[in-house]
Amino acid sequence: MSSDVRHPAKTRKVLSIGLSLDEPDGGSEPILSDLDPLIEAPVHAATVSKSLSTFGYLQAWKPGDGDPGEAIRLAVKSAETDLLVVHVVAHGRLAQTGGQGLHVVGSDGQDFDDPVSAWISLIESHPDKDRPLTLFILDLCHSGAAATLPWHQEMRVDDRRAWVIAACGRGDLAFDYRLSRAVATVLQGYTDGTLSVDASLSHIPLPAVAREIDRAVAELNAAADDFSQQIEGSRIPFFTDLDDLGFFPNPDHRRQPGSVLEHVDPGIASLLDEAFDPRHFMLRGAGTEPLGRKAAQGYFHGRDAEVRSLTAWFNGQGPGFRVVTGKPGVGKSALLGVLVCAAHPALRIDTQNLWWRLPVKPALNDKLVVVHARHRTMEHIADSLGRQLGAVESDRPNGGWDAQSLIGLAHATVGSSPTLVIDALDEAERPQDTAQALLMPLARHALSSAASLRLLLGTRSASGLVAPIELARSTGGLLDLDHAEPRDVERALRDYVSDLLAVDTPYAALEATDAAAALADGIAARLTGNDPGRPPADPLGWGEFLVAGLYLRHVLTKPVQADPETARRIGLAVPLDLHELLELDLAARADHRNLRAVLATLAHSEGKGMPERIVAHTMPTFMPPFEGPLPIDEVRDALDQARFYLRRDIDVDGTTLYRLFHEGLAERLRTAGCAPSTPEKS
Repeated sequence: MSSDVRHPAKTRKVLSIGLSLDEPDGGSEPILSDLDPLIEAPVHAATVSKSLSTFGYLQAWKPGDGDPGEAIRLAVKSAETDLLVVHVVAHGRLAQTGGQGLHVVGSDGQDFDDPVSAWISLIESHPDKDRPLTLFILDLCHSGAAATLPWHQEMRVDDRRAWVIAACGRGDLAFDYRLSRAVATVLQGYTDGTLSVDASLSHIPLPAVAREIDRAVAELNAAADDFSQQIEGSRIPFFTDLDDLGFFPNPDHRRQPGSVLEHVDPGIASLLDEAFDPRHFMLRGAGTEPLGRKAAQGYFHGRDAEVRSLTAWFNGQGPGFRVVTGKPGVGKSALLGVLVCAAHPALRIDTQNLWWRLPVKPALNDKLVVVHARHRTMEHIADSLGRQLGAVESDRPNGGWDAQSLIGLAHATVGSSPTLVIDALDEAERPQDTAQALLMPLARHALSSAASLRLLLGTRSASGLVAPIELARSTGGLLDLDHAEPRDVERALRDYVSDLLAVDTPYAALEATDAAAALADGIAARLTGNDPGRPPADPLGWGEFLVAGLYLRHVLTKPVQADPETARRIGLAVPLDLHELLELDLAARADHRNLRAVLATLAHSEGKGMPERIVAHTMPTFMPPFEGPLPIDEVRDALDQARFYLRRDIDVDGTTLYRLFHEGLAERLRTAGCAPSTPEKS
């Protein structure tokens, strides 16, 4: 695709043409015909034109300007227009002879001289000529004939400059201006915020717009008592990315300054591999999620021995297979994240603030292959490994990638052996099957004398994944973060909390210096069982750093305590139960009645998360006796209140997806339910 469409267009034009049937002499009465006169066609054309004007489109044709067919012909050849929308609401007729192409029926009841395919050909058959990127919206009977032209379907998607949304299939009829009405409704929805895509996207992906139009047409079908219709559109290979089609600027687009993510190429996930999920590794490596901060500054602390051990492994030393394990929230992903950021060539420069103070740094590794396995199937993980190892779609075996074919792919790699890192294996779909069928053969190969790859897995210790953990243990490759020296954890935890307090909090003030140190000391001592004034606590069931961050967020909602002794007592009061900690926060925000319901809803999200539409329909389940769906503005308010607990992702169509930021928290909420905790009666 040419580079000019990767950026906001300079000139946007629309030809929105509605053609009623009039008498041949221009009288006001419609001609006698078996065709509906389509009296309202010009009105619907004007409505769509007005909707497009909010996206920067200028109307380039109006009734009385002359032959609309010639106007379209000239528009698609214009070198002065960057983006063009051609919307036609009229009758459509298939030619009975010749190419049997689709023709627009003019106001005189006669077919236009040129079929719609001729307009598309004027764009696509002249790649050396400057032609606008064009979207045809055809509210015509039989209009699917123009959406599925065989020769057009055979073009490389990146070379296409014409796209079609059609009211119906080639052999079908269009009714009641439904496509035009749906287009106007959807565009208005994006304008007023009823519909949205992620704010990080500068443009609304065209597939997202098409799906919303399809949904709106389906609603019009349901409201009608007569015939139904199904829209048709340009068909594309399933693996094609259409983010560069900038027809519709995103009204919600905004920059997010101060985050390292802003400086990383937004296409990194698709350029490397979608399952790589660089945001997961950057955010976990930064250690900033508990306070909802950007990833501009790293707060990773401690684990010096583990960092040294894994850095040596990343650099090619030690056994070819390793496992990093431990309890939920202990910092497995943080440890792997900071090392991946340092070693991966696409992240190393822009994330150096996250890893620069590590005691040792892994070398740049252009053979690093990384997968975030959360809610991914074995097939997804294997496909991701294959693509990152350099395979293209045509290389994929008929039955999909398996361990042996991936080993062969790694063996063909020029230079050093690839390094494979798979995090959150316990959160994959059917992790036992994935481990047994795919990863154990890879692990055994990595430990063999003929190894052509190295493999590292991250998984919770209580995941039931006994085989890989025991294999790593027996071969000297197991790193269990639960067995760290408590004093080392306490020291690192104290430094972590102190650093969080030192940036943009009341405890950063000079008069609160001693209190900040005492608060950090109290939290660290209590969570590691090193408080001399209290009996040792049972081992914490959740990661100390996760609990410390969550509690610190609660503390920062309270007035600052400048007295060191008071601050230390506050630190020593940190709950040791994750659900108790959540209740502490929710109790302080009891005025936000929907907060608990949205958290309970998102605890049941799968994959990358839930879109607003599904949240709106699911939340009432946790809000008896309310019956849904919940109004979208209330959903957004609840999501905003819960933003600290959330992670955002972006679906393939640009829709924002929401899920809880930690799987351990999601599991606790699913187990405990939505109701607030109440004291037991004596």
